[in-house]
Amino acid sequence: MASSSERESDCSDKKSSKPSVDTRPKTSEGRAVKNEAAIAHVECPAAGNEVLLQEEINNLNKRTKRSRCVKPKKRKLGERKQECEDRSLVKKEARNVSSDQPVLPALPRIPLRGLVDVEMKLVYEDEQNIALQFMKSRTSSDSQLVDQTAEIDSPRRSNLSLLPQINKWLQVALQDASSYYKQKKYVIAANRFTRALELCSKGLVVETPFEADYEDISKVASFIESKLVICFLRMKRPDLALNHSHRSIHLNPVDYQHHLRQATVFRLLARYSEAGRSAMIADYMYWLSGGSEQHISKLIKLYWQAMLEEAITKANAFSVMYTPCTVKPTADCIEKTKNIFRKQHPTYTAYVFTDPAVVHCLPQSTNWGLPVSQRYMITLGFKNQEDGSFLEKLLTRKCPTFTGSKAPFCPLTTEETERSIQTLGKRILPVLDFIKCTKLAGGFCAGSGIMEKLLYADYLCRLQRVKEQSQMINQALAELAAIPYLQDISQKEAELLHALMADTMDTLEGSRTDKERVWNKMQTVGLIEDLIYQSEDVFLRNKELRIARKQRAKVKRTQCVKTQPSLENAQQSQDVSKMAAGH
Repeated sequence: MASSSERESDCSDKKSSKPSVDTRPKTSEGRAVKNEAAIAHVECPAAGNEVLLQEEINNLNKRTKRSRCVKPKKRKLGERKQECEDRSLVKKEARNVSSDQPVLPALPRIPLRGLVDVEMKLVYEDEQNIALQFMKSRTSSDSQLVDQTAEIDSPRRSNLSLLPQINKWLQVALQDASSYYKQKKYVIAANRFTRALELCSKGLVVETPFEADYEDISKVASFIESKLVICFLRMKRPDLALNHSHRSIHLNPVDYQHHLRQATVFRLLARYSEAGRSAMIADYMYWLSGGSEQHISKLIKLYWQAMLEEAITKANAFSVMYTPCTVKPTADCIEKTKNIFRKQHPTYTAYVFTDPAVVHCLPQSTNWGLPVSQRYMITLGFKNQEDGSFLEKLLTRKCPTFTGSKAPFCPLTTEETERSIQTLGKRILPVLDFIKCTKLAGGFCAGSGIMEKLLYADYLCRLQRVKEQSQMINQALAELAAIPYLQDISQKEAELLHALMADTMDTLEGSRTDKERVWNKMQTVGLIEDLIYQSEDVFLRNKELRIARKQRAKVKRTQCVKTQPSLENAQQSQDVSKMAAGH
């Protein structure tokens, strides 16, 4: 039997050993939070290795017994809490990380001050360089253009000097706005940038508008929109910066800084799931555009990780668990994953849904340059059974089927519209946004969040909530513009994408109000599909009832046939007994 000193040294060794992956969520200040809605990495056993999970549990029990030690008599409360947290973390890592899978090093946690530092380096970095190199005339020599590009000293801003010569009136407006911004007069600078946008809308963008390329004009307008975002962020008005961040992405979705600015706006509005997705797309766009500076990619991943942790911490209606997988899981593996989730998150077991598609990625193990990167399967648990069942139905269908009307093909009343807004805005869209913050290619089918946002915008329009409708339409338009860069789309999907973008632009302009939109037509198809399924269910239910009724009638007839001879025999015996009594 080991002595107490040996046991104490064993316990200190346990505390000093650092786990390979820290899966506890932390707040923006870097503190660990005790929330059931935490990320849990659970290895999905491959085919033929079903006993792997049981072996891990046995090893965990052995480690737990060895880690018990005698505590000192006098210890501070903070030290005891830290020891308990470290010991539980060691147990969690022993349970969650498989021994046969290589573990990637975890990224360091990022506190709130670190978030601000990332934003200052990547979001506000070029705010003092609003010299607008693309204002220079293209008639200058090639050597002068090279010198201008070298002065920028950043590969992600060199494309500004490649734009054509802009209109002289627009150049004066931008220089005026730049001078006010350098004086930190952000309100006046925002007004000047707004006037510059008005000039762009009148066609005063470049000197030769008939020879200009659409992409060049979009880059100029996107640049001005991004400066408006920075001005409003400096004014502590993220609500005013939101629409401009969406428009900058719509005009130039390849610039990763636009997505980072959008993530910053979402963070200040406490919309952490959407901020996490924007940061994920920013990291992917940085890699896609040829960014090679590893420290920039690392900062973006840290921002993405922090937003994901905040989204998990703030989630109250559901909890989540990510399971690393390499192949499509089997039904048995999915059931085991659900059982593990129920044990780890007993509060969120009203409905447990596991998406069999292994498409999710986490910032700790994401490398866009690798041909095959670690992917995860997501498991969600809900407190409300209706939310989980509706989510599963939504993610397994092709057309959106959400409607708050009692009569599916009749116009919604005001009460039904308000109820639909509450259901979509409070229960459905937050879950879809959270799923998308680790899912790069979402598409524009049902369950992707885009169709649901467009339906939500329709409901807002019916209640005359124009400002919210504009924000929702602009956000959906920005997501649609980024889709071709995030995934491969077919010809049919490209036609649908063009139709959706045309309808969103018409909606923003207020035109074609008498015609049905693409997403409304898709909802109509989904409603017809629902009616077919409901009719099928009613038919099958009635068929079962008819079969059961026939079986009961058949049994009843059989019993009647069996009891009839016995009654006849009883009658005959009575007759015989009467005749015998008469004699």
